[in-house]
Order: sequence, then C-alpha cells, then structure tokens
Amino acid sequence: MATSTNEKIFNLKFPFEHRGATYVEFKARRPKVRDLRNFIKNVDKEGIVAMEKVLADLMEIDTAVIAEIDVEDFGPMKHWFESFLEKMTSESSES
Repeated sequence: MATSTNEKIFNLKFPFEHRGATYVEFKARRPKVRDLRNFIKNVDKEGIVAMEKVLADLMEIDTAVIAEIDVEDFGPMKHWFESFLEKMTSESSES
C-alpha cells in the first residue's frame, strides 16, 4: 500500500473483474470535511452502506464496484478511512 500526500493506493490481494473491467488496485483521495459529514449523517442508518458510499466517493468509482471487493481487501480501506474519524474525535476531545 503506497502512500502519497494526496492519495492512498490499495493493492488488492484478491483482484476481481466487474462488468468487463479488471480491478487490481484502487486509489483513494484524502477525505474532505464534506465526506466526513456525509458519512456521519448516514452511518447510524446503514453503517456498511455508508462506508461503501464514502469509499466509492473517495475512489471515484461506483458503489457496485465497492460491493465486489473481497472482505480481506476491504478491511484496510475501512481502517484507513476510520483513522481520519479517530483523529477528528480525538482532536475535538482535547479542545
């Protein structure tokens, strides 16, 4: 998993095909406040759907593609996004 300042690259352990396209890696941009706001607004209703939606937004792909990702590959993506939530909540509790 290579990292740059503005994006995160997830190399898949379990590449897959979906609608004629082969997926071996995903690039995700860093979340913006609007991404966090949309996720927090929807997480109580449907947690996994909210995570799929925010990751699809960050990777600029359809949620149908996210739904096809192997669970083992999905875990690091979920953890990466959640690390931004942890930073946000720890900073607000320090104020």
